[in-house]
Amino acid sequence: MIYPQHIFKANDIRGLLHEVTPEIAEAVGKRLVEKNQAKIIVVGRDMRKTSPELAEAIIRGAKSAGATVRDIGMVTTSLFNFAVSSDPSVDAGLMVTASHNPAEWNGIKMAWSNGLPIPGKEMLTWLQEESSPFRGQEGVRENVNSIHEYLAHVLKKSGLAKEKISGAKLVVDFGNGMGALTIRPFLQGLGVSVVELFSEPDASFPNHEANPTKHETLVTLQKRVVEEKADFGVALDGDADRIAFVDNEGIPLPGDLTLALLAESSLQKKKGKIIGAPNQGRAVREAVAAAGGTYIDVPIGRAFLIKAINDEQATLGGEVSGHFMFEEMGNLESVDFALAQILGLWKESGKTFADLVRPLRRFYSSGEVNIEVADKEAILAYLEKTFGAQATSVSRLDGVRAEFGSSWWFIVRPSNTEPLLRITVEAESEALMKEKRDEIVEAAKSVK
Repeated sequence: MIYPQHIFKANDIRGLLHEVTPEIAEAVGKRLVEKNQAKIIVVGRDMRKTSPELAEAIIRGAKSAGATVRDIGMVTTSLFNFAVSSDPSVDAGLMVTASHNPAEWNGIKMAWSNGLPIPGKEMLTWLQEESSPFRGQEGVRENVNSIHEYLAHVLKKSGLAKEKISGAKLVVDFGNGMGALTIRPFLQGLGVSVVELFSEPDASFPNHEANPTKHETLVTLQKRVVEEKADFGVALDGDADRIAFVDNEGIPLPGDLTLALLAESSLQKKKGKIIGAPNQGRAVREAVAAAGGTYIDVPIGRAFLIKAINDEQATLGGEVSGHFMFEEMGNLESVDFALAQILGLWKESGKTFADLVRPLRRFYSSGEVNIEVADKEAILAYLEKTFGAQATSVSRLDGVRAEFGSSWWFIVRPSNTEPLLRITVEAESEALMKEKRDEIVEAAKSVK
């Protein structure tokens, strides 16, 4: 079989519907088992058009190589994470999903039992190797429903009590993704009143892209939170491994400020390390220090985050994109646990959500500004040389991050998949942020 190499990404397999075929899916399931002598694997899927046939193909391939397959059906990534990592007998897991990508995409996430992603490029190497025919007994399929066990685990680890949360009112935008599968029964069990937006799984995403990092996808949620006089709003991506919040005044909370809240909650229970990324602002770093924790940066990317949490034995990790990993959840994402932590912290504060987060909103951020470039490394080198001399510190951990005392900082990162540089600037005043943002953008564009 000839495999389209471009669909085998750094962290997963992902491509257009006609590119991620049942033949490839069957080969992936078979080869994962063969290469690693896997005895038990977990297989789940999202609601996309081709997901049922791709999941069936994976199961068929894995069984043909002798594995026992636990079919957990249509699930969120958060639930899939739990099903893979919570049982020591599981060797690996595969989930058919393209996360927040548009309807014409699909893919396969692959993970070891500790949740670390199996890179798509590594799978491509395995597929291109010669393999010996399997001569043992065909494996079996077990249909498993893990929702109740998962939600019980979330509730137990969060320590939330119904009598403390009951009566809260939230607006939740599911983005026509998978999130209602677990968020709905979880909040219902706590007696929380929920106004649901776009809760029906629909892979055509008829209302908006299921990507809560884009502010344009939050407009309806912002409006309804204010109209409903809700305590706050919640937005999820397509496969429910990322979460974002909107305060009761309808203002979105950036992912690094969400991490600051989660760190405060986590460090109240246990002092330890918090893993972040170089594009996160000063507020989260200061919040971690104030709560007695240690903040550590790693390159942006889910695999880097999971590995660092395991290696550093950290209590929490998070990205601006809305991925949050918790020690209590096997060092993996759980949007349900993230929501539980935020609910508990907000309720204990006795404040409105806007007042709770207002102290974190003391810096001004440009958000991510993308510019198209021809030579990313040349521009990074130029920016480092141009601005580095005046900086109090410069890091090349992931692109170029330069800090200028307490006044301002910037980061410029290359996109892994597009001819783009991603620029973020944060400053102590809005005027300074805009001035420096424009200065850096112009400097980057000046390089020929």
